[in-house]
Amino acid sequence: MNKFQRPCSVFATFECEEGRARALVYNQVIKDPEFKIYDKLLGEEIELQEASEPTDIIWENRSFTPRERTIKRFVVYTIIFFMLTVSGSIIYSLTKTTNKLKAKYPPAPCNMFEDIYSGEDGLATWEHEAAKEF
Repeated sequence: MNKFQRPCSVFATFECEEGRARALVYNQVIKDPEFKIYDKLLGEEIELQEASEPTDIIWENRSFTPRERTIKRFVVYTIIFFMLTVSGSIIYSLTKTTNKLKAKYPPAPCNMFEDIYSGEDGLATWEHEAAKEF
């Protein structure tokens, strides 16, 4: 239960510039091997840095560990890859069908049909050949 009660970050505000300056000096001092014993709080290493603006932080996401973020990133990339693959397959099959239909019915000059199907039995010839296609 203590694991869930430990803070993952602390935001400290200072009433004056002197407090900020002291925190920055502390950040430099704990890097010295002589003061190495003061670099931990609750068993975790202290890292001081200037905070982002509160409006720039998505507060609900502060508790995610780097491993959880990596897993979520992998899931999102997998979903995106799957969706791109499916849409690419659909586009490929529709393009293939379109090209197949274009090859089945190539463009032809209209006067060719007039020569073949003109005359008294032209309509009957056309109906006979149209029925053969189905």
